[in-house]
Amino acid sequence: MKLYHGTNIQFGAIDLALCPPDRDFGRGFYTTSVKVHAERRAQDAVRKSKTGQAFVMEFDFDMDEAKTLYPDLKIKRFETINNEWAQFVMFNRLRTETEPPHEYDIVEGPVANDKMFRQFQLYANNRIKLTELVGKLKYYEPTHQIAFCSEQALDALLDYNEPVRYKVEALVADLTVALMQKYNL
Repeated sequence: MKLYHGTNIQFGAIDLALCPPDRDFGRGFYTTSVKVHAERRAQDAVRKSKTGQAFVMEFDFDMDEAKTLYPDLKIKRFETINNEWAQFVMFNRLRTETEPPHEYDIVEGPVANDKMFRQFQLYANNRIKLTELVGKLKYYEPTHQIAFCSEQALDALLDYNEPVRYKVEALVADLTVALMQKYNL
């Protein structure tokens, strides 16, 4: 499957330490299978930071193959917005600690957008019950995200994409050597 990451800067390496801890599924590198959502995220990043330009990174990824190559991967999937998802997202959104909030390497499920956060606040302040929270959240536009929350998860993601980069790097290196030899540099 194709996964997309919207950003305002281009980067080569992914550093989980630079990822904020208070996201839906905790600290992680977030992707989506919905390209238009990544494009919106990139535009939002430019608008909020007032720097860079909208850029969408594209990755190939196969969850089943990743589980075969990395059998120790712990994967959590939320198929829909439900009580478990709402509690998981609230727990992560309200965190500020840098330690992993859960045991999962990869977490997949719906996105809690900023409109939803108001509902989370009402629930956190005991103004609405969990079932009411989940009921209200189901009316928002459904979205999709996959968070890669550990180094092993990033390895699984990059295993599908790095070989092409290495082929290009090897080709450039071979071409450089050939040109240097031809022109005695």
